[in-house]
This record gives sequence, structure tokens and C-alpha cells, in this order.
Amino acid sequence: ADGRKRKLGRWRLNDRGGELVPADSFKTLPAQEKEAGGKLEAQCHCGGVKFYITRPNDASKKVRSPYPDLMVPFQLHSSANPENKTWWLRDNDTKYLAGTCACTSCRLTLGSEIQTWAFIPKCNIFQEDGSPLEFKMGTLKSYESSKNVWREFCGVCGATVFWHCEFRPELIDVSVGLLDPNEGARVERWLDWWTGRVSFSEM
Repeated sequence: ADGRKRKLGRWRLNDRGGELVPADSFKTLPAQEKEAGGKLEAQCHCGGVKFYITRPNDASKKVRSPYPDLMVPFQLHSSANPENKTWWLRDNDTKYLAGTCACTSCRLTLGSEIQTWAFIPKCNIFQEDGSPLEFKMGTLKSYESSKNVWREFCGVCGATVFWHCEFRPELIDVSVGLLDPNEGARVERWLDWWTGRVSFSEM
């Protein structure tokens, strides 16, 4: 069978004709998994793009990035981060920051008012076979949505996958809707959601 057609389970549609997976079939992960590590799988609708994310590690702390508009509005304050505070790591460096964006570019490429992103170091994103992230894997396509800013999407089903840019190349925005958690769509065993504002809410 074509491995691309195999859907991940849980809250997605299953392989038996499109019915929703029952809520009581969710598995609660043991608490020790949070400490032990593990990996979080992800894929687009057609399965042409598959990857996984690992828990934060020492390499995650060496990434450099200014603050995102999610936390500090570019229009009002400097987003510089001279001390390189690792704002993308949360909950004693066991989770990643996630939030929502309403910028014009996200809205036009997604076709919806809000895009959900998780901020993941590139060193913690791996292709299905375990090799480091490549922006040419599977059916992944790249689009330069503005100068030195790229968005990746599946060339078959059109799913939004990544956002990355020249000024913080080692920190990637990952589309949360592709993640396949055991506990539900917000992936809260892996992500800490910023609720203070929506990125570019002024738009």
C-alpha cells in the first residue's frame, strides 16, 4: 500500500471511510512521557509530507531569534533579543511556545483569518526516516511570500506546513494542525499557548 495514504489517527479522520475517531478512543499519555522525551509525529492530509518533532534539548537553547510579534508588537517596541532569551522554550524547557497569527500574508496563504503556529528549533524537526529537516522532502513545495521569507506547503493537498526566514533560520514556525497528539488538537503536552495577543492583531 502507498504509505502516503495512511492517515495518522486520533482526532483526524480515520481510514475506514471518513468517520471521526470517537473521543473515548483518545489515549492519555503517561505523565512520565513528558520527562522521558519521545517524538510527536506530523503529516499533511494526503501524507505526502511527514515529519516528527523531538522534545527540547541542549541544542534547542543555542538557537538565536528576536522576539516574535506574538509577544512584542513590532509596531510598538523593539523585538531585539540581545541576551538571546529562549522564549520559544516553555515549562522548564520541556515544551515549545505556540500561538496564533492574523498577518495579511498568513491569512492570504491559508485562506482563513487565523493561523496556528508552534515555534520549533530546526534541530528538533526530523524527516520521517530520522534525517534532518530538508525543505525538499516528499511533496513539500516552497513559496517566497515576501523577501527572504518562505512558506512551505504540500504540493498535492495544499496543506500549510512551515514558515521560516533569513533573520531566524534555525527557528521554524510549524503549522499546529499537522501535529498528531494523543490528547487533542491543542497538543498541550508539547505546546504552551500564548494567550496575551494574536500576532499582527492590528491588521
